[in-house]
This record gives sequence, C-alpha cells and structure tokens, in this order.
Amino acid sequence: MAEEAGKESQKKKKKPILLILIIVIVIVLVALGAGAFFFLKKSSSNGPKNTQIQSISSESVLNDKNVHIKNLPSIIVNLADQSGDKYLKISLALVMNGKEKPKSGESSGETLEDAAIKNAIITVISTKTSDTLLTLSGKEELKKQLMKAINSALGEDAVKDIYFTDFIIQ
Repeated sequence: MAEEAGKESQKKKKKPILLILIIVIVIVLVALGAGAFFFLKKSSSNGPKNTQIQSISSESVLNDKNVHIKNLPSIIVNLADQSGDKYLKISLALVMNGKEKPKSGESSGETLEDAAIKNAIITVISTKTSDTLLTLSGKEELKKQLMKAINSALGEDAVKDIYFTDFIIQ
C-alpha cells in the first residue's frame, strides 16, 4: 500500500510539471507567431514604397511617345570564367529612341540592325565572369557597357535604357 501511495504522489507531481511545460511552450509559440506577424507586416509596408519609386522612374519611359521597346530573344553566351564552363542566358528589352521602324520584308525575319545588336551583346558579355555578373554593381556596369556598345554599333544614340527580362547564369 505504501508503494502505491508513493507512485500516486509521483504521478500527481508529474502532472503539474507537464502542464506548466505545455503552457510555457504555448506562450513561446504565440510570442514567436506575433513577432513574425509584425515583422512581415512591417516588411510588406516597406515594399510598396520601393515599388512607387521604381514606378515613378519607369513612368517617364512609359509616357514618352518618342521611344519604343525592342524585345530581343534569349541569347546564350559563354562567360570568361577560368573553368570555361559558365554560361549566361540573357534576354533584353531595349528602350529605343524614336518611333518603331516597320520591318522590311526580309525572309529570315532578322534585320541588319538586329545582327549588329546581337554582335555587340555577345562581344561585351563574353569578356565577363560569372562572379562579376552575380553582383548588382556587375549587372549595372553590364547595362552601361551594353548600351555603349549597341549605340556604337548602330552609329547613334539609339538605346535609351536596357531592361533584363531573363538573366540566368549556369
């Protein structure tokens, strides 16, 4: 009998400890959930501000009637990495000055202007390494160099801005 009474008192002691442990875990989970909620809510409220800044700068391009967009198909270029096995798949949208020129009835569908643009792009990109292009500053520098090379190839200031629509390094 004494042993049974001892076992019952140990069970009664374990129940309050277990109950306190469960309550502590629930409180910690609620606190973590509330913290995550406020953190995510604060982050999402900062997002639209950045979008507004970007959309204001893009609005000037969108409202400009003296420009047009020239979407280029994807180009795959070998990068200048030491290993020689890195590639960049890139698609560009060029913001071109002036009205869009009507296509001449060439059978291949590609104009001399398109070939000159692709040549300039390949020439610039093939000198870059993947480490350089993975950074934001590397991408910005690439845009500047591409704009300069394409404008030089076309013999005028034809390109006003460049947007990357596809940028994959493998």
